[in-house]
Amino acid sequence: MTSLAPAEFGAALRAAIERSGLSLNEISRRLRDQETPVSVSALSYWQNGENRPERASSLAALTALETILGQRPETLTGLLGPRRPRGRWTLRGGAALPYDQVWRRPEEVARALAKMAVTPDELDTPHRLSQFLSYRVDGDGHQESIRVRRLIRADHDGTSRFVFVNRCTSITRPPVVLFTEGCRPARFRADVPSSTCVFEFALDRTLAAGELAVVEFGVRFPPGQAKRQVQIALYRPARDVAVQVTFDPGRVPEWCAGVFRPRGTQPPEERCEATFDRDTSTFQFITLDPLPGQYGIQWSWT
Repeated sequence: MTSLAPAEFGAALRAAIERSGLSLNEISRRLRDQETPVSVSALSYWQNGENRPERASSLAALTALETILGQRPETLTGLLGPRRPRGRWTLRGGAALPYDQVWRRPEEVARALAKMAVTPDELDTPHRLSQFLSYRVDGDGHQESIRVRRLIRADHDGTSRFVFVNRCTSITRPPVVLFTEGCRPARFRADVPSSTCVFEFALDRTLAAGELAVVEFGVRFPPGQAKRQVQIALYRPARDVAVQVTFDPGRVPEWCAGVFRPRGTQPPEERCEATFDRDTSTFQFITLDPLPGQYGIQWSWT
């Protein structure tokens, strides 16, 4: 059987789903009942041609999916062709990057998400088209708070929530949600050994597939967050990402730079260096059309 491009596989899957009359939520539930779980967001990625099943667990789920959708064996699996080659160049086609390639210690993230019964596939749904993160660092050099603004687009009908993951240096007490716009706090869980925090926010209105919305929220961290870097993980290409750090005017770092890490296990690549003077204590790192990976800011004092 001739192998097709991911977009053509997605079209075949989307047509099979439409003929079945089943919703993505129902399909995800049936796959979970058969012990081959696939999240709604992953199913959406597959049918939209943004990603395709490649891992052994995903291929097993696709086989089960053929039965659920009333397809003959290998109707869908036969369209995948050979496994895609890995490498940075493969991202230029717009494919998503799995969470375990983005995070340095992905098992800690998965463990924290599991406390909320959330799968890693749900980290980037709805799709974050544009993001702005603004951190504040106090006079002791500790990260004090973060403000996040996102332009999101729903991947599927019935989109009603999203999650935000942040790693602290320690969790002496729970972080505090300071404000929200377009959303409201729903749940919070933490993996204390790794100081990984997971916030779930409920959208003010449920979105249909393709609908856009802007959400904004602020979080105050527990005292004593002494990390000298901040970063954001992107799993799919986006329109823009901006990371900002505002330092206490009395303690401006000697060196500060924007960095990009294409994989969690790779060293960061310095993209731009900041110069501070007495009139400013804020540094911004802005990237247009960012590829998946980690974008952030690092700094040091004398």
